[in-house]
Amino acid sequence: MALSSWGQLSGTVMDTKGGTIPGVRIKNMNADILCDADLDGKFKLKGNIGDTLRFSMHGFDTTYIAFDKSNKTITLMSVQDIGEVNVIRKRLADFDVGYLPPIKGVQIYTGTGQIIKLDRLNGAKSAANPREMFAKIPGLNIWESDGAGIQIGIGGRGLSPNRTANFNTRQNGHDISADALGYPESYYTPPFEALESVEIIRGSAALQFGTQFGGLLNFIIKEPPTTTPFEFTTRNTVGTYGYFGTFNRIAGSKNRFFYQVYHQYKRGDGYRENSEFNQHQLFGQIGYHITERTKVRLEYTHMNYLARQAGGLSDLQFEQNPRQSLRDRNWFNVNWNTLAFHFDHEFSDQAYLNVRAFGMHSSRKTLGFLGKITQQDPGGAREMLSGDFQNAGVEARFLRRYIPNQGKDIRGAVLLGGRYYQGQTIANQGIATDGNDADFTYQNPNDLEGSSFTYPSQNASLFAENILFIGKKLTLNAGVRLEHINSGSGGYYKQYLIHPVNNDTLNIYTRTDSNVVSRQVPLFGGGLSYKVSKRAKLYTNFTQNYRAINFTDIRVNNPNVVVDSTMRDEYGYTAELGFRGMKKDYWIYDIAGFYVFYGDKIGLAPKPGTVLKERTNIGDARNFGVEIFSEFDFVKALTDSSNHSLSLFVNAAYINAKYIRSKEPNFVDKQVEYVSPVILKSGLRYRYKTWSFQVQGSYNAAQFADASNSVVPSGDAVIGEVPAYYVFDMSGRYTFPKYFQVEFGVNNFTNQSYFTRRATGYPGPGILPSDGITAYVTVQFKISK
Repeated sequence: MALSSWGQLSGTVMDTKGGTIPGVRIKNMNADILCDADLDGKFKLKGNIGDTLRFSMHGFDTTYIAFDKSNKTITLMSVQDIGEVNVIRKRLADFDVGYLPPIKGVQIYTGTGQIIKLDRLNGAKSAANPREMFAKIPGLNIWESDGAGIQIGIGGRGLSPNRTANFNTRQNGHDISADALGYPESYYTPPFEALESVEIIRGSAALQFGTQFGGLLNFIIKEPPTTTPFEFTTRNTVGTYGYFGTFNRIAGSKNRFFYQVYHQYKRGDGYRENSEFNQHQLFGQIGYHITERTKVRLEYTHMNYLARQAGGLSDLQFEQNPRQSLRDRNWFNVNWNTLAFHFDHEFSDQAYLNVRAFGMHSSRKTLGFLGKITQQDPGGAREMLSGDFQNAGVEARFLRRYIPNQGKDIRGAVLLGGRYYQGQTIANQGIATDGNDADFTYQNPNDLEGSSFTYPSQNASLFAENILFIGKKLTLNAGVRLEHINSGSGGYYKQYLIHPVNNDTLNIYTRTDSNVVSRQVPLFGGGLSYKVSKRAKLYTNFTQNYRAINFTDIRVNNPNVVVDSTMRDEYGYTAELGFRGMKKDYWIYDIAGFYVFYGDKIGLAPKPGTVLKERTNIGDARNFGVEIFSEFDFVKALTDSSNHSLSLFVNAAYINAKYIRSKEPNFVDKQVEYVSPVILKSGLRYRYKTWSFQVQGSYNAAQFADASNSVVPSGDAVIGEVPAYYVFDMSGRYTFPKYFQVEFGVNNFTNQSYFTRRATGYPGPGILPSDGITAYVTVQFKISK
């Protein structure tokens, strides 16, 4: 098909009662072109007579038609019209994981992105169990720091899972981490009950979002319904160990206006002693269609939680009783606030503009005795570390579809964008109150006993991405990003002269320090894909990566770790080669090989000549491996039944990660810390009409907590092996014909004792046991006007 012969396909979308439906999403399946019906239900998009068009809208059956001149009026049937059996016949939607299209809005994904669709997903959504939520994304290592999904830690392809810091973490396309470059850790995770999907973008397409090795992790909040002015959803969950969660949402659309507000509350006593928590999350969104092609929306997010931290355990203590706690005065508090404004404009069916401005004012505080787990809490005054995060930024994207040469079977799209970001982090460390309660007050706020530093950062970047579709099979893409980064630090810290015999303080020195670093970082990437059939393709990608050092780590006085003050930024590249596709509607698969070079990798290692552990640039590392994902539906492969589904998924990864150069020769050829060489997740799911039941297992091979690959644990449990473990989870769901849905499950139903990390500081230090067997029941009620 020569693209120069494209015409204009147009029509009107209506419901069965003769009313027009605004906002319907129409996609030309032959050309990957999207448009939305205007306020009168009318649409226009490029294409040819005979092209297959997909019409999708919340509350209506997704409809496919082969467009011809008689299709000027397209009628969509609502869910109430077609009944539950016909809703389920949308067989392709049975997969709860899929692949992103090459182009979506003002973003180019090059066809290698992955998406998790939450509406079809089984599992503990209230507690956001990451084993279940991310079960079908290959190569992810998960840290389980709490059993309630308050903080999620994931890392892919041999990268650290620590607070998901190796991903560029976003919500609806805007930043939510503490500081995008200087402190990219995520203390906030949106409630999975509120999500439409989760996008994971790797490869060269990730350059349009940032420099991180892991790529993009984007949480997409559900859109307000477009067919009703009022919809109310309530989800209430009870579980073991005093868990209670409630999620309540109102949303709707009226003429040009749309809105939503939700609130989630979670509380629990925790699996271990001294681990109770409570959390509130609030999200508000208002939007307005200024014209049929221009839309604005404003979003506010608030989260706060208070958790008592049970502290870590030594290896012996873990073996004796993983639920015990030796700390009862340790607390953690987070207050997170973000504001985002989105402006979307369509110049034409081929040109789109998005501008997003965002800001954040948030804080986190940790309070307690942070000494080695081998030391008993002496009582008295506690230590407190606090961080105050303020940042703001704006990002603009312009996407233009084009046909480079008339008459040739080539089409493309170019994305141009820019970003400016400015942040400031204030990190304090000092002596706080005594007692057992959560009193986050410094004793001497104007003269802290530890340190007080301010970390300003500025970042300006330009990026461009181009994608070319050559014929019906070949796709080429290339991207470039130019970063200008200014980061600094300024403040003071205290040095104590201690008597070597009686440990008396002989003198206290106040040291001031300041530092400013400026750098320009150009990054490049590219890739191609080739369709070997209608639904299968080969793909390859290469992209450069960069990660600025975390300045807020440098001046923290941690009795378990010393920090190398000469640490440098990390750099490297990622390459992948894969094959993915779908066989009709019963088999989806993806197999990929990858190679990651990680220069000047920062990690934890024993400090030569001492008994201390040091955080430093250990050296250059390389990670390579193979990832495999496959889900096969046996019933659909053999029959045309739309009532039954029996699918098996397998998600496996082999990762070989080693240091290839180091300033300490003993580390060469050692495994990179926190890399499980074998990660396996597999599950069986059965569906009958509106019943769904799933059992899945997760396995991680043994991994090391430091670069020396020490198998024998240190006395303080900071260094040592993280043994192999396996966990089984069960979940089920039943949807009633109207209004109600019931979900239930048992996590770790074989009650395995295991842990995923050895913490060097809070919430430890030491071993952090994962939860044993837990159970839950969720009841959902949903009604619309």
